This record gives sequence, C-alpha cells and structure tokens, in this order.
Amino acid sequence: MSRRLGFASLSDPKLSLRICIEHQLTLHDARGRVERPTDARRRPFGYNAGIMPKSRSTNRRARLVRRRRRTQRRGTSQALVIALVMAPFLAMILGLGAVTLGLQTAAAVGRDVPRLEDQEGVVLAETSRIYAADGTLLAYLHGVENRTIIGHERIPKVMKDALVAIEDERYYQHNGVDLQGVLRSSLVNLQAGTVEEGFSTITMQLVGNLYLDRREVSLTRKFREMTLAWQLETKMSKDEILDQYLNTVYFGSNAYGVQTATRTYFDKDPGALTLPEAALLAGLLQAPTDYSPRNNPDLSVERRNVVLARMYSNGFITYDQYRDATASKLQLAEASPYTKVQEPYVVAYVRKQLIDMFGEDMVFEGGLTVQTTIEPRYQVLAQEAIGSTLDREGDPSAALVCIETRTGHIVAMVGGSDYDSSKFNLAAQGRRQPGSAFKTFALTAAVEQGIDPYNTYYESQPLELDIPGSREPWRVKTFGNSYYGSTSLSQATLRSDNTVYAQLALDVTAERIVDVAMRMGITSTLNANPAIALGGLTYGVSPLEMASAYGTLANSGRRVLPTSILSVTDSKGKVIWEAETRETQAITPGVAYVVTKILEANVRGGTGTRARLDRPAAGKTGTAQNYQDAWFCGYIPQLSTAVWVGHPEAQIEMRNVHGIRVTGGSYPAIIWNKFMREVIGDYPEESFQPPAVPVTYDRTFKSKFAVRPTTSPRAPRRPQSPSEEARAR
Repeated sequence: MSRRLGFASLSDPKLSLRICIEHQLTLHDARGRVERPTDARRRPFGYNAGIMPKSRSTNRRARLVRRRRRTQRRGTSQALVIALVMAPFLAMILGLGAVTLGLQTAAAVGRDVPRLEDQEGVVLAETSRIYAADGTLLAYLHGVENRTIIGHERIPKVMKDALVAIEDERYYQHNGVDLQGVLRSSLVNLQAGTVEEGFSTITMQLVGNLYLDRREVSLTRKFREMTLAWQLETKMSKDEILDQYLNTVYFGSNAYGVQTATRTYFDKDPGALTLPEAALLAGLLQAPTDYSPRNNPDLSVERRNVVLARMYSNGFITYDQYRDATASKLQLAEASPYTKVQEPYVVAYVRKQLIDMFGEDMVFEGGLTVQTTIEPRYQVLAQEAIGSTLDREGDPSAALVCIETRTGHIVAMVGGSDYDSSKFNLAAQGRRQPGSAFKTFALTAAVEQGIDPYNTYYESQPLELDIPGSREPWRVKTFGNSYYGSTSLSQATLRSDNTVYAQLALDVTAERIVDVAMRMGITSTLNANPAIALGGLTYGVSPLEMASAYGTLANSGRRVLPTSILSVTDSKGKVIWEAETRETQAITPGVAYVVTKILEANVRGGTGTRARLDRPAAGKTGTAQNYQDAWFCGYIPQLSTAVWVGHPEAQIEMRNVHGIRVTGGSYPAIIWNKFMREVIGDYPEESFQPPAVPVTYDRTFKSKFAVRPTTSPRAPRRPQSPSEEARAR
C-alpha cells in the first residue's frame, strides 16, 4: 500500500535514502511516492482518519497476501473500470482551477451546490466528569465517544506538525482540496489497477466527519466533501480547522480528540506531549486498531517512525531530533485513567441521580462537570472503620452513610466492600429489616401525640395481644427474654423492650407511626402494621433513609432532603443546576428534643454504649429477627450516621462472628464510633439545644391496650441495668 512521502526538502540524497531504508520505504523522485507499512488498513479514497475500525485484524499479513492475489486476478477489469470513471474527472481537474473545480464537481452531483450553511449543526459528544467535594476526580462518564474538547492554546505545535506531515503535507498550500494530490492519486490508482492512494485533505476529512455519512463510499460523496471543504476554508483559518479536527478524530481505545487520546495513552495533558508521543498519536489516525500501542506495540513504533520521517522530510524537525525520537522507547501509562473509578458506589449513585435529572444523552455526551458533596477523607475513614472491625474471611458486610444534618449533604457513603464482585449499593439500594432502630419513630409518634415517655408505664412481660382485624394473636417477646415489670417508655427505650413498644404501638396506631417515619425521611413503602414499631417491615429500609430520618431529630425536627450533588456545569462552563437546601418542619423542635434526650441517654447508659463519644451524641441500636441484620443509627447536632451489618446475598444469621452474636450494640455501634470519633474534629462541639416551646403532654392520656401484670415465672432472676443489657446486646 503506497502513500506519497516527498523527500524533496532533504538536501542530502544519501540521507534520504538511509531514512527510507530504515523504515522500509521506497524512494522515487521528489514528487514520487513512498511505501508506507503494508499492514495499514486501506480505505477507498484514503478516507480513513477519524473513523473507528469495525473489527480487529487477527492476521494482517495473511490477509494482505490474499488481497494481493485477488487484486491481481481482477486487476485488468478494475483498471479498465477506473480508467473509464476517472478519465473525465482527470480531464476536468487538468482544465480547471481550484474554485471552478469545487463548483463544477458539485454540479456534477446535482443541480444544487451543497452549502456549508445548510448543513445541520453538529454537537460533538463530550465526556462528563464527577468530582469530590475537595476537587478530587472520581470518574469520567462517557458513551461511545470519549471526548474532551479543548481550546487551541492547549494543543501544542508539535501535535499539529505531526498531523500535517502524515495526513496532508500540502495543507498550508491548498484551499481545502489538493489538486496535485487528486491528480497524483488518480494516476497511482490507474497504474495499480485498484484504489491504492487517496486524496482527502485534513479539511475534507473534517467536513466528512461532521456533515456526511461516513458509511457511504462513492464519488458523489467525495464531490460533496470537496465542495464543503473548499467552503470551510473560506470561513475558518488553517489553525482553527486543525483545532477542530484534533478535537474530532478517533485515536483508538474509545478515545476521541487529542485531549482524551493523550490521557488514554500517556496520562498527561497535550501540552506535555513529547515529539515521539505526538508522532505516535498522529500515526494512529490511519488505522487505530492495527497501530494500537497497547495491542501492537512494535507496529505502532514502526508507524510512529514513519511519521517522524515525514516530519523531517517536510522540515518540521531536524535530523538530530528525528534520530533521537526514532531511537526512543515506547512509554505508555500503565492504564487509561478513563477506566479508573474512585468510590464506585458513590459514582453509581450520583450517575443515577444525574440521569434522572438530565437524561442519559446529556450525562454521557454533554461534557458535564459535576461537583459532589462526598468527602474522600471521610470515605477512607468509613472504610477503615469497617475493615478494621470486620476483618476476617467470611465476615458479614457493612454499609455506612453520613449526612450533614443542616445541609443534607451526603459526606460519606460506603455501599459495599468490593464493587467488582457486587455492584449493588447496600447504602442506598439495600432494603433490610431495621429491628429496634425503628422504635425511634414509634417513640416520636407517641411524644407528638402527647404521651409523656417518663411517666407513662407499661408492663414488661411476654405478651399475646389481640390485633384488630387479625385472627391470630400477636405474640411478643424481648431479646434475651429479659422483663422488668412496670416500665416507663423512656426506660423501655434504653432496654429496647419489645413488649412495652408493642403495647405502645397499639395505643399510637401503626398509621401514625408510618406517617411520622415518612415525614422524617423514610421513603420506602411502609405497611401500617403494629409490628412496625419493632422494626417488622414488609420491605425494609436503607441506611441512607435511616441516616436522613435520624438527622431530622438532630436538626430540631427539620427534615432536609439528602443530596450528593452540589452543582452541575455544562460544557461551556455555565452552571445549569445548583443544590439548594430544601427543608420542611417534619416534627416540632420540642418533640425532637424529647426524643433526642432519651436517645442521648441510650448512648450513655443503654444499648448503645459502644458508640459513646466524648461529646453529646444520641442513637439507637437495632437487631432484626434471628440476628440477620444489625444497625446503629446515631447523630451529633451536625452529623447523622447510619451503619448496617449483615450478609447482602441472603438473610443469613450472624450467631457467631468473632465468637459473638451480632447485635446493633456490637459491631454496628463499634463501627459508628470508630468513624465518628475521627470526623467530629471537623465540627465544633455542640449540645442539643432545648426548644423555645417545650412539649405539652396530655395528662389525661390512658392506655387502652396496656396489659395487666402477670405472675409468669419467665421474669428475670434479677433486674439488669441498662449498661448490663447493652453489653449483652
């Protein structure tokens, strides 16, 4: 396969001959042709730059031999056909100037001359980027075309020189259509009896990429391409055309445009390209798959050296530069940065939010810049807290979500330990039984109803309760079969007493508990069943929901919608979306304060003592039936964090993890404490502030479902203090 490579500019014929021998090129006269690597992919009219190969060649040289044999068999007939087709065209070229050629060749296609201004506007696909709160790049989002458009000031001269040398030597001499190139390639193709050489200029390739159907191969298309190229050169400067071309073309490995290509192969910006690197990129354009430096490094280096020879022959570099560049070794980045994703669970969550907001086309092709709320340091701390606690093979997994209570910013989200093994985000998508962590909503509903948690008593004992509308009685027991007789609601919270909360649920009603939970931030479907007070949900809840709902208590009853995105900027730098704090007064400050003080006591001396910090903190444990799920949800005034521990693949009992049964007061509380004690240093210490208007209790309240005391022998041998029970749980 031949392609013109003029060595007229070489002052030393012997040096010219040596360069040709080095690169297996055939030197003719100053206007002759030079052989290019035989493995390069051929395309009619030489129109190949910027087109993604459709398949990978597995045996190029064998294919070349077969192709030559077929060419020889049909050479005579093809030569005749080409001669007949090209004869009038050649006559026209020889007789007309550049302007007349452009107009009349277009007229040969149709009555209407194609006009550049009539072409549909082209919007190039651009890659979107997601950043953490501190500016760390988390991921790129792109579709088929991975592209980042850059300005002319960021495209170095060496890249433009390499491109011109290998793709269009007379680029600065012609006006979009190289008449000498047309004549030369036509004669070469007639002599060869097949299409051996094309005459597409850089400008022609650009208009072909932007405005014409790349799948069409015909003289009609070529004429249109020439006409539009001539018009483009009257509207744009040579440098502007090069800039647009280099932002458009395909370099292989899903890299479109020089910025993405430079990052893909060398993990640097174009401005830092060296001479051999620029030559390698320019050489890729003809056949990106065949010349791939990752898949075919030797062939890629050969092609690079051909480009360097062209650069020398055209006076872009000196012989010393040529010699040093061809001697340099191939130095690629270990991997493309576009394949790396930091915090994949976070990125997947943000990506879904973006698609819901803007649609897939805008997200993957719009060149968006997305600023998130995620703090990378908190991510590391969360992962370390989990990894240092559940550190043995076969241990259950854990998920953690931390939200700023006053802004709703999600500052940490750990959705699993291995994204490659499971892409299911446990933090946002997981729906598991919350156990006693849901008692908080029953307590809130009770206080909101005017029930005094300090002076309302129920019997702590095994129960069989009649539920309206149910044929079967509701049998209720408490963890560890520990019962205390007459117990206040606040004491029952610290002991996580199921039997007391079952009676409370009937008094408050399941419907009211559902209403309170949803107002506070639970978004999953909730069935109005009394068992909901004990965490007996039909579908379960996610750590994200629980962190948000508990954050409502920390924020004096104001629910703030959680968000992971701070702002979104389009490809032009315009901010098209910016987060606003959206809050509603879900419960009164007085109710939130009463519940918070009870949960604060729970951390100091109830079931949550392992989460205790050296500053005010509140929280609640939760253990689902048969130890299948374990939770700790807690908060300080500025942060709310939920931790879940369990097996994501199934409802597996955790009866022996490091020798203990996993409850909410064990590993979840430990993980919560490890994480929170590291991050609270970024926030000033605050106490939970009492409300301006305290809660008014209903002094006339009398339970309709409180059971009478029983003399059942199942009472404990001796009462346990809350701290003793916490250690048990």
